[in-house]
Amino acid sequence: MECPYCNAKMEEGKLKQDRYALKWKSNERRSKNVKLTSFLTQTYVDAYLCRGCNKIIIDINTEV
Repeated sequence: MECPYCNAKMEEGKLKQDRYALKWKSNERRSKNVKLTSFLTQTYVDAYLCRGCNKIIIDINTEV
């Protein structure tokens, strides 16, 4: 995958959870959180890392 920020080649990998599921939480109170992993069924999420601009890109799995 090519980085959309700096056009460098990105590394494919995984973000793994530790004791608790990974979640994205908005700074806005009314916005809904996004659960990225599940403690029992999916303990990681596929991700792409750009070492050039220090960004990680993930796809949201809405079935978790």
